[in-house]
Amino acid sequence: MSGARPAAGPAPLRLSERIVYPESPRWRDGELWFSDVHDYAVKRVTADGFVHTVVRVPSRPAGLGFLPDGRLLIAGALDRCLWTWDGDTLALVADLSDMTRGLLNDMVVDGAGRAFVGDTGFNLMAGEQPRPGQVILAVEDPGTRAFRARVVTRDVVFPNGAAVSPDGRAYWVAETAAHRVSRFRVTADGDLVARRTVAELPDMPDGLCLDETGALWVALLRRGEFRRVGADGTTTDIVSADGRLAVACTLGGHDRRTLYLCSAATTMADLARGVSSGLIHTMTAASGAGWP
Repeated sequence: MSGARPAAGPAPLRLSERIVYPESPRWRDGELWFSDVHDYAVKRVTADGFVHTVVRVPSRPAGLGFLPDGRLLIAGALDRCLWTWDGDTLALVADLSDMTRGLLNDMVVDGAGRAFVGDTGFNLMAGEQPRPGQVILAVEDPGTRAFRARVVTRDVVFPNGAAVSPDGRAYWVAETAAHRVSRFRVTADGDLVARRTVAELPDMPDGLCLDETGALWVALLRRGEFRRVGADGTTTDIVSADGRLAVACTLGGHDRRTLYLCSAATTMADLARGVSSGLIHTMTAASGAGWP
């Protein structure tokens, strides 16, 4: 992390605070969408900070992504299923419980509509013994709208935030319990191969996003900071969450230069009971690239 420094420019601006625990932020149609995990709902926030509840998700929403036809794809953590929301109906589209070892976690949907879903491998909050997780690929057949799913890489240590490059050929994932970010090559069939470590980090990485230079913004959960990590693994910028958990981040806005920072005032013990006060801040950064 040689050369790391606080990010230059004004301090992040508070966008909204009427949230419990914001995860998986996604920019869409002029608003920021996110899973308010411990309020069991998908929500969106407008440019003036007003929070709307989009849909209640009884199985606890985790990763989000938008399919090519505009439907929202939602990973249900507890039932280990994929759901879609078309603006009117919450519909079950894939039951991944038979192939999931832990809980469904964060997810990224690329430009071709391929959903890469993290399976944690174990239930952390339930006190289960750690074991390796995996990444599941789910793809919808455009004719039948049936989803096909299969495991595309194993032995990922608590897969969490993820990103896909603009050309769809590279995939990054935060391995939370291993304190690292890994990169894979994506084959034409969607397999994840040629794994390598991008960055070893001093704390648990949670959500992440990619910018136009190939650098990643990574939320370091318990350390309470957001780091910009270059393609060589070097930390170039640090933004403090001011004593809160640093949960997730994404780049959006009309030019994708607005960095949305999701954090929560809570402890791990309180979070296990669903007690949390979430916030979203914004700041200007290099333009986003790829997905999300």
